[in-house]
Amino acid sequence: MRRAIGMMVVLLVAAVVSGCWSLFEAPVVPPVPATPPELRNVVFRQVDWYESDGTSVQANSLYGLMSWTYKPDPVTTFYLNVKVALTPEDEGAWVIQNLPLFAVDSDDTSSRREAAHFSFGDLGLDLVSGLELVLGIDVRQLYVAMLVGSEVLESFPNPPADLVDVGVVDYWATGCPDESPEPGPFLDPGEPEGVKLDAAPVKANVARDVKGVQEGNARCSAGSFARSIDWLNREHALGIDRTAQQIYQDLIAAGVSVPNADRSPARDEWIAKKNQYVREQTGNRIVTKVWDRGTDVDAIAGVEEETGDFAEWLKREIQTEDVEVAYFYPGNAHIVTVLEVYSKDGDTYVKYRDDERQGDDTKGDTAVKHAKIYKKDGQYRFGSDSNTIYFAVSESVVSEPPCEDEPPCETE
Repeated sequence: MRRAIGMMVVLLVAAVVSGCWSLFEAPVVPPVPATPPELRNVVFRQVDWYESDGTSVQANSLYGLMSWTYKPDPVTTFYLNVKVALTPEDEGAWVIQNLPLFAVDSDDTSSRREAAHFSFGDLGLDLVSGLELVLGIDVRQLYVAMLVGSEVLESFPNPPADLVDVGVVDYWATGCPDESPEPGPFLDPGEPEGVKLDAAPVKANVARDVKGVQEGNARCSAGSFARSIDWLNREHALGIDRTAQQIYQDLIAAGVSVPNADRSPARDEWIAKKNQYVREQTGNRIVTKVWDRGTDVDAIAGVEEETGDFAEWLKREIQTEDVEVAYFYPGNAHIVTVLEVYSKDGDTYVKYRDDERQGDDTKGDTAVKHAKIYKKDGQYRFGSDSNTIYFAVSESVVSEPPCEDEPPCETE
């Protein structure tokens, strides 16, 4: 028995000396693949467009909207692919390509609601112009194929086989004709540029929990600012004892989103009043900056203005600051709150919040939307050729108050 034990010791020593210790290690277990998140409460809708007074602009438009609820994975980013068709015989159109469902940047894996526009024009549908209305095809049902996976797809051969109902969502113009550099009337919203990626995108910032705000008619500036201020307040413990919705009400009372009596553009005054509000509420701990494509925003006391390439400015600012992006279309304008920015090569995408049904507190700002930002004819567009970006606003928290009227100040 002693001789057997001695032989075992000799063998073990020989194994170590000869570099064969791996023979005695535990076997390597391959990682278990993450399970794709389940999409729940999936809804497809077609957009009907209206003027702010309820006048129909475009029924049965080329704007489609898909929304869904899911729980993000704590580690793995998944990609959503969607193909739709009008009949089961059609090959269908790949309308959403590799939309990222990002892994969480924190411990928060709670459910979230997201949405993305797609174009019915990808299905070959077109619009027919009438004397007063622009009418498209009323899509009541679609055949759909959806796939959520951890790999970016180069092709999506799955046939659209699942029949789903298509609802209607009303989009109302924001009622801000004074703010649009391009006079109306608002006749054609065009069609959206969907999320279509052929490789994994790069995130510019960590995800942030931006709360929704329900806006009154023509109150998108106050709503977009309020979402951002509320996030900064919670992120940096600034001590503003107000919810996002209450901050929105404060800004309205301060005159933000209230048009000028002479119908001249009021955006300079709105930015100045927002800047004054946050400085008073935080003891001068928030600094406001503006990106301007040219001369759309005049000089504002205490607000730094920048120009240059918008996409680069956006990706830089969103890393530590909140951002609101303003765009115009014929006879109107809108401003939204940006949550996240991701990009692939020259394409930039954002996740944002807005209230597309202003004046109805039961609808509107209910989901985080995805949109493409791209350049066409020398101008940056927001989600569609019809939407031209003309200015943006960012807010940052300074490290040591007070900061005097003229920036720059050191930011956290």
